[in-house]
Amino acid sequence: MTAPPSHVGFVGLGSMGSALARRLAAADDVTLTVFDLDDSRCRELAAAGAVIAESPRDLAKVSDVVLTCLPTSQHVEAVVFNESGLADGLAEGALLVDCTSGHPALTRDIGAKLAARRVAMVDAPVSGGPQGAEAGTIALLAGGTAGDVARASLVLSLISPNVRHVGDLGAGHTVKLLNNILAAGHRMLAFETAAVAAANGVDPQTFIEAVNISSGRSNATQVTMPRHVFGERLEQGFSLGLMAKDVGQGCTLYGPQLDEPSLAQEVEARLRAAVSRFGPDADINRTLEIYEEAVGRTVATSRRDGA
Repeated sequence: MTAPPSHVGFVGLGSMGSALARRLAAADDVTLTVFDLDDSRCRELAAAGAVIAESPRDLAKVSDVVLTCLPTSQHVEAVVFNESGLADGLAEGALLVDCTSGHPALTRDIGAKLAARRVAMVDAPVSGGPQGAEAGTIALLAGGTAGDVARASLVLSLISPNVRHVGDLGAGHTVKLLNNILAAGHRMLAFETAAVAAANGVDPQTFIEAVNISSGRSNATQVTMPRHVFGERLEQGFSLGLMAKDVGQGCTLYGPQLDEPSLAQEVEARLRAAVSRFGPDADINRTLEIYEEAVGRTVATSRRDGA
């Protein structure tokens, strides 16, 4: 197997980005250079062995492959093309790997502009949360040419073995957005049905345990409910605002194909209502409170930090 590039850059050290970057910092024979607007996040990665760059341009100058993990595709576009951006430092033949939960149309536009500079791009959003990134089990959904994805995989496999090539550039973001529509919908239905079970005299935990040996099971019933709703801490570490953003972007992919309002649009509407009530920074699991209040029953047995 070909060795991964020895000089890797990483831009965006939020809760997800920092978890991904730490996996790379721990890899043998890789020099990791990082950049984030928050100096404290950079210092945390420096303590793990990374080098801090003064700007995205400076980071790009010393990197063969650069990974980005930012809130939106607009942030990626800015960090690539703004003054002292990545594009000013990327050499011909370099590779940009975007791990942002972004929008495929803007990703393809960024990719086309980089291709004119002879810089390749792969979109590789992740699914599995910071916990999966820390554990090395996270899924990386890669879009791009076969050759570019193979090259990106040399780096991505240092984060997790679960790298899946899902299509051309932009396909990774398409799959991630649609995945998050499913994840959000499953979660809300799990919360809603557990609340209805409680209202009808069935213990919610018993209900979920029964579902998990039946056909209605999902990641929400198998992970979120036992680990968080009935576990030690309700909060799971993913914000309402980010989920609403992902689901909203996913809904833009539907176009005119569906004559009636889609189920995805209903999920988005409920998320937006929850954001209005709890705020964008509130944990996604705060939505459970809406269903608990609706039926007048308590479902969660866990501690609620945000209550």
